Amino acid sequence: MARSKKAPGNLKRRPRGWYWRVCCGGKYHNETIYAAERQDAEQIARGKYDDLLRQRGREADGVAVGQRMSDAVDYFERERLPLLAPGTQGAYKDSLKPIKSYFVTQIGDPRLDRIRPVHIGDFLNWRRMHRLDGTAPLHLRTLAKDRTVLHAVLEVAREREWIQGNPVTKSSRVPKADKRAPVILDAKQYERLFAEAHDPQVRFYLLVLGETGARDESEALWLTWSDFDLNGGYLTIATGRNGHRTKGGRSRIVPMTPRLKEAAQDYFAAYRFAKYDGIRPEFLFHHTTTRRHYRAGERVHSYRGTVATIATHAKLPEGWHMHDLRHRRVTTWLAEGKSPVLVMKAMGHSDLRVTMSYYSFVPEHLRALVDEPGQAVGQMQDIAGA
Repeated sequence: MARSKKAPGNLKRRPRGWYWRVCCGGKYHNETIYAAERQDAEQIARGKYDDLLRQRGREADGVAVGQRMSDAVDYFERERLPLLAPGTQGAYKDSLKPIKSYFVTQIGDPRLDRIRPVHIGDFLNWRRMHRLDGTAPLHLRTLAKDRTVLHAVLEVAREREWIQGNPVTKSSRVPKADKRAPVILDAKQYERLFAEAHDPQVRFYLLVLGETGARDESEALWLTWSDFDLNGGYLTIATGRNGHRTKGGRSRIVPMTPRLKEAAQDYFAAYRFAKYDGIRPEFLFHHTTTRRHYRAGERVHSYRGTVATIATHAKLPEGWHMHDLRHRRVTTWLAEGKSPVLVMKAMGHSDLRVTMSYYSFVPEHLRALVDEPGQAVGQMQDIAGA
């Protein structure tokens, strides 16, 4: 077998390519290089040899090499996912399922350094035709989310020096999809929601969401008694307590409306000093009875099923989500002419542009350009239910 002078190792012609054998760091490596001309095979061999040298250097530095896609996903689930807010964790877990299904099961769990941008594109094409459940076409928003999660997984692998670069960055992007338009309840629909909430805890829970804009499960259901300042009229949404983290990762203070403050006083009088098995509950929203999966006094983890039933009885518009109460709080404050900067701080938005984007849901404020002074203000108050 003649030794190539233009590429490290030995190249030998094979029917479908070139057999390449090389020694690097005292170890022999062999591989088939698919190329028609010897010059192309030599160029590929040089690149592969450079990769082997880099890998050898990383081994000498004690950096893990040869990690596979399953290793990256397992590390991400174990070390990074618990640091995210509960709602974000659930969304990421949904995306990790098809990622593992494709990269680990479908294409045989490749080494991270063998994953190229073309593989990312192949995954996105495969994902379009493979839903976790149902038969409806996969929405582009879901596809974009899966790409974002895949980028996060491989970015962690890059940080740990398992790969040189993130192939997702170099791959084609998912076509943009129209964002979901939130369902903003008018004043009558808003009141019907509370009228159908017969359980005092659920009614107060909905009022907290509607009057403060708190996120439903990652914020409101983690409120404790000490988070309410009834004298000052403020509510603290804390992060980092007992290992729990909110989406924004920052604590904030939200003013209570007169309606919420009055309801909070009644709620405290009814539940603040309640005891279950001689122990007072730590959280505002807690179970009052013991069942198979929870005990009285423990924190409620979700009211989604209950609120969905209430929304049906209240005949709310189709497509309404509980999170839309947060959107309503922002739009009503903006419709009332409140400072966008103050709204941003109360809602915990990371950027003022996020807050300003809500103006698109309240076109009534544009009436100020053509209406007589004072007329537009009255229309805005009708939207807010004043």
